[in-house]
Amino acid sequence: MPTFNHGKNAVVLLDNTNLSTTLTDASISLTADVAETSTFTASSKTFIPALSDGVATLSGYFESSSPDADAEFLSQLGSSGSAFSIAPIGYTRGNPTEFGNVIGTSYDRSADIGSVVAVAVAFQFDGDAYNGKSLLAPTAITSSSNQTGVDYGATGTNGGAGVLHCTVKSGSPTLDVKIQTSADNVSYSDYITFTQATGTTSELKTSASNPARYARAVLTFGGSGSITAAVSFAQK
Repeated sequence: MPTFNHGKNAVVLLDNTNLSTTLTDASISLTADVAETSTFTASSKTFIPALSDGVATLSGYFESSSPDADAEFLSQLGSSGSAFSIAPIGYTRGNPTEFGNVIGTSYDRSADIGSVVAVAVAFQFDGDAYNGKSLLAPTAITSSSNQTGVDYGATGTNGGAGVLHCTVKSGSPTLDVKIQTSADNVSYSDYITFTQATGTTSELKTSASNPARYARAVLTFGGSGSITAAVSFAQK
C-alpha cells in the first residue's frame, strides 16, 4: 500500500530565511525541452532531449517582522539568484528535497477587508534544480557533530550538489559545514566544503566528481551562542 503525506509538514527555505511559518502553498514545476528530429521517411515524430527548466511558486501571508519574509521576497526580485530549498513532506533527515538557485520573477501583495493580507511569489530556477535528500533539518547548532549518514542507493555517476541555509544566529558563533560521502557508511571522505558561516547566510556548491553511495553532514562549531542550519545533498 502507498504511504501518503500531509502537506502541512512542508518546509521552505529561501536564502537565509525559513518561510514555512508564513506560507500556505508551495509548488515546483519542472520541465524539459525536446528538439524534433523527424525526417521524411519517419512514420512517427522523433525527438532528442534539450534543456531542462524549473519554476517555483509560493503563496501565503504577508509578514515583515519575524521572519521578515517581505524583505526577503523583495531582495530576490530580479536578483542574481539565491539558494532555495523545499522539503514537501518535512526536512527530517533522509526526506526528499528540491533545491537550486532561484531568481524572483514576481511578487504580489493583496489586501482584502475581509481577510488576511496575502502574498504570491514566483521564482525561476537559475541553472539546475536538484532532487536531493535532507542531511540536516533546520536545527540550532551549539556543538560539533558528525550527522548520521543517508543512503542514496548507489554511487553517483554525474557529480553532486549541496546546499546550506543558516537562518538564525545568536551570540558570536562560527560554523564550518562539510558534506562527506562513503561507500560503506563507515569510512567517509570530504566531498563539499561550504564557506564558514558566522551569521545568517546560504550557499549552494557543486562537485564534478562522483559521490559515493552514502552522504552525511559534518558540523564544526566554534565561538558562543548558536546558529540554526539546514543541509541537503543531491547526486546528479
